Amino acid sequence: MNKLNAFYFSGTGNTKYVVNYLADKLSCIYDVKTYDITENHDFKKIIAQSDLVLIGFPIYASSPPIPIRNFVVENADSFKDKVIAIAETQYFFSGDGGASIGRTLEKFGANVRYVEHFNMPNNLADSSVFKVKNDASIQRIVERAKRRMDVFTSDIITEKQKRRGFNPVSHAVGYLCQRKWWRKNEKAKRSSVKIDNNKCSKCGLCIKSCPAHNLMNSSGIIQGQGKCVFCYRCINLCPRSAITILGTQVVTAYKGIKE
Repeated sequence: MNKLNAFYFSGTGNTKYVVNYLADKLSCIYDVKTYDITENHDFKKIIAQSDLVLIGFPIYASSPPIPIRNFVVENADSFKDKVIAIAETQYFFSGDGGASIGRTLEKFGANVRYVEHFNMPNNLADSSVFKVKNDASIQRIVERAKRRMDVFTSDIITEKQKRRGFNPVSHAVGYLCQRKWWRKNEKAKRSSVKIDNNKCSKCGLCIKSCPAHNLMNSSGIIQGQGKCVFCYRCINLCPRSAITILGTQVVTAYKGIKE
């Protein structure tokens, strides 16, 4: 049986859910394994052994997260001639969110055949503009995403090429409307994590859960190290709502998808 190895970065579980769902559907024709890219594995060897590589990630202002961009560059030579499927998760739209990584992979010689975007629940807990919901509406969003995932896996199984976001209009929308402006100040924004130490209980959950190892306890004060990757995991896990990133206060914490 051919091998499908899936690699993902997931802040609060949405992308992990999508990748696991796709992997389960594709296990009918592939020997499937999934990998969190923040864990330690010999990724070059695993990619080399793959007949199909699935890469999953959330999108931030049409920009793939820093960990997935680093993952692709660090393993560049392993992607040559590999067939690639990309699953990008988003709250609303991204234009060319999946294609932005796809174009990089093609520069490394990869065969990017399948790219799809999946709308998932919002996790921006410190935003008053984009509301976080934890009720039945989440399940409706997930069910719509499942229907799109079913079509996507069918396309992969039947080898029907799908490359969402590669057309010039999508590229222009993604780059000019979002990614250009996000990337311009992305480095500075990596230091934007704010901890209200009057609320903070020093439980250490944020430190343990941060995939970028951005947070540390310095003499009883939780501080960021300028390495935030905007996954919003710490904000949504904090039991005291003591952390913000781009907003000024936690409105509603995202509790994730109940499986």
